[in-house]
Amino acid sequence: MTPPIAQKKPHLLTLHGDTRLDNYFWLRERTSPEVLAYIKAENEYTEAVMAHAKPLQETLYREMVGRIQETDSTAPYRQGDYFYYSRTEAGKEYPIYCRKLGSLEAGEEVLLDLNALAEGQDYLV
Repeated sequence: MTPPIAQKKPHLLTLHGDTRLDNYFWLRERTSPEVLAYIKAENEYTEAVMAHAKPLQETLYREMVGRIQETDSTAPYRQGDYFYYSRTEAGKEYPIYCRKLGSLEAGEEVLLDLNALAEGQDYLV
């Protein structure tokens, strides 16, 4: 299998009076069918070339995940009357941003739960 080669399409960029050539500027068009097809070809090539290493990848992944404390919390910091912090929960991919009024013993107010935003999505940006 041969790797896909990105087509060069000259594009001049000027920033602060400095002009440079970017042959791959076209790859910034994330919704372009041409860009999506190229990325798909790159992903397929990578999968094929790295297939022999799949067991090692899975072993390394399990070892790394095994060292991560899934349920954790950042150190709270006070701003005004509130203590702000974020926390993670086992089995959830994204942090939850919270605050407590007046003291760390106060009830938790969830400001932003990225897991809730990610529901039904392939990923969250």
